[in-house]
Amino acid sequence: MRLILIPGLGYDDRIFHNLDIAAYEIEYLNWIEPFKKESIHEYAQRLFATAKPSSEKTILIGHSLGGVVSQEIASVNQIEKIILISSITSRKELPFSFKIVKPLRLDRFFTKALCIKSIRFWGKNHGFDIETTKLFKSMIGKQTNSYLQWAFSALSSWRAPKVPATTEIVRIHGTNDKTLPYKLISEPNLIIEKGSHICVIDEASTISDFIKTNLQD
Repeated sequence: MRLILIPGLGYDDRIFHNLDIAAYEIEYLNWIEPFKKESIHEYAQRLFATAKPSSEKTILIGHSLGGVVSQEIASVNQIEKIILISSITSRKELPFSFKIVKPLRLDRFFTKALCIKSIRFWGKNHGFDIETTKLFKSMIGKQTNSYLQWAFSALSSWRAPKVPATTEIVRIHGTNDKTLPYKLISEPNLIIEKGSHICVIDEASTISDFIKTNLQD
């Protein structure tokens, strides 16, 4: 089997680098520039088209927005399993603060400069320490404002596609996730106690062990 990993909004593949899953064939899909008015479904298919062709069974591992995109990919492609890390599966799990972004056009203010400057105010409460703050600034600094604003708006209006019953969905979520709150999440398979939205970094060992065990089942 092959594992395709898709990072969260504004992040890149470095969000996954603490995971110990090197025994598998791994490919990272970093964000590409969206077309003007492109739907998240159309974008997801275009992103997936950049993956290397393979006859192996495909497992998608998506962090946050990467999990949303993974479900869009699986809705029209043969995917064996989706492993969601700090992500959602329905609009009911999206907090109100995200739902109002598109109606109020708040995405216009979502820039990388604002993210980098403001993290000193919200970072600690969202699980960032000195090292992960540096990493965040580096990752989001690589993104374009047009991508960030498009992604923020797309997430705000997202409604889950129908994923075939043959595609298993496995969920990992931290109880201290302030971005996509744990209290809204339905039946995670692995609960990371006190885990933040970036528990994929901070709790990589626990998550790695769970993924490897799950893939062997």
